[in-house]
Amino acid sequence: MLAFPGGSVNDRASVHYNFFENSLSDLGATMTVSGKQNTVSNILFITAFGSLGIILIYFSKIWRAMDTDIHKLSAVGYISKICLVISGLSFIGIAFSPLNKFYENHILLLKSAFCFLLAWTLLMIILQSGNLKIRKLLIFNVIYALLLGYYDYLLFYGPEIEADGSIEFYAVSQKIIFFVTMTNLAIQAAGINRFLRIADFRKSGAKNFYV
Repeated sequence: MLAFPGGSVNDRASVHYNFFENSLSDLGATMTVSGKQNTVSNILFITAFGSLGIILIYFSKIWRAMDTDIHKLSAVGYISKICLVISGLSFIGIAFSPLNKFYENHILLLKSAFCFLLAWTLLMIILQSGNLKIRKLLIFNVIYALLLGYYDYLLFYGPEIEADGSIEFYAVSQKIIFFVTMTNLAIQAAGINRFLRIADFRKSGAKNFYV
């Protein structure tokens, strides 16, 4: 954000990033709406979203760590993996689809990323529901799914971006959902890692368990 040269639909003369009027997507544009080059911010945006996509793809196999007998729900687990891989690939696509050059593709990938992330979260709730030792993680996922579901609804059925106050609404809501997403992923990773330290997967007869 500090590298963003400024400029928004409502204030083209701005010389800095406006939290309430600039979206995160603006950071990845090659040029701002005021005609300023945005090279540094664009490179950082590509790095951040590309890295997020790679992390999600790697994290997709985490379903195996939900319980010692998780193999009974392997079909749900593999579907959850596919959903998170698609979400990760969508984030990578967002990184390389500047809003000012590929607007329709950028929005389509944004919807894809968060819709498949919601699908993954719902499937994780199913996988976690049978393990009392990670019940707190289940609660966090339920709360996150409600927030993400509302955001996904806004992406498809929310007010038009041109409507009064919509720019500010979408700019802030996007930042909130990204923050909540990062927080929940960190909580899930830490909680699952803690569970793995005390779990004995040998009781389930599973061989060579790995996350």
